[in-house]
Amino acid sequence: MTERAPGTSGGRRVALPGGEMPSGAFLLSALAPVVAAVLRVALPPDAGTYTLLIWLLGLFPVFLLTRYMGWRGALVALVWTGLLVVLSELTVGVLTQHPTDFRLVGAVTVIIAAAALGAGVNEQWWWRGMPEKGTGTPAQLRGGDEGLPGRAVMEYFLSKVFAGARREPPLSIVLLEVDRFQEYGQLYGSGAVAQAMETVVGSLRKHTRAMNVFGRYEHGGILVLLQGEGLEGCHAFTQRILEETASTAAPWKGRVTLSAGIAGFEPSIENPETLIGHARRALDTAQSMGGNCSVIFKGNVDETLVTPGMIVLHPDGQVKEIHRAF
Repeated sequence: MTERAPGTSGGRRVALPGGEMPSGAFLLSALAPVVAAVLRVALPPDAGTYTLLIWLLGLFPVFLLTRYMGWRGALVALVWTGLLVVLSELTVGVLTQHPTDFRLVGAVTVIIAAAALGAGVNEQWWWRGMPEKGTGTPAQLRGGDEGLPGRAVMEYFLSKVFAGARREPPLSIVLLEVDRFQEYGQLYGSGAVAQAMETVVGSLRKHTRAMNVFGRYEHGGILVLLQGEGLEGCHAFTQRILEETASTAAPWKGRVTLSAGIAGFEPSIENPETLIGHARRALDTAQSMGGNCSVIFKGNVDETLVTPGMIVLHPDGQVKEIHRAF
């Protein structure tokens, strides 16, 4: 199961060293400087200020490539645009029999370089905001085109709230996945599954309190961190998300359903990865039961679970459903 989240554009994506990029954005990055170069050659030699203005098109690759590739994208954009600036000015010189105006080349290069430096610094500042990770690509920091944080950011937040839960519990987490996510992607395309994800995200934004956070975690999956919430409250929250999502019109015949794995902080848990592992076990159990349900991993949390219909997974692998409140 991959970490990469599909975009919501509904189109294909281009694999890059720093992550994936929507094909439309990639083509815009490549073609915008080409269009500027063609316009430069077509303009009269004495166009003056207009010559500088057309090279503002060179800012497209700077910001788009930096968005998906970080510093490497900023450098690629600078080199690509700079190359076309030089080639276009040399072409103008040959066609007009005038010497090449290298002052213009220098001015355009300085403008593009400044933009690339600014975009790269901004990207690096955000990247280094994850000190415990130290690594991760811009694509991992973002979770797709829904505007959600990505896996690296969610792991960073989890490490913080996990440490806080030792002093001020409770803390519960939910792993949500769209049922048959990969299958629907193959049958209906990335646009349909992206629309399904937007449905889930819309429901989460409606029901999640401001003090909590959620973001993309795995392919088709979302991690929700609920501070100050026990397993009972987390289960009620999750059921609202599942029910509202299933009641919303799907981009395919049928419904958009979710599977959910719930786990709670325990003092005996040594690290956030173990907590995630508990939620993953519960999610796998929910999926094996056919999906469209939530399962709670019941470890050593000192909390009585009495909600009818609640499905509980015990550490020994036994699954029990609560049929009535006591």
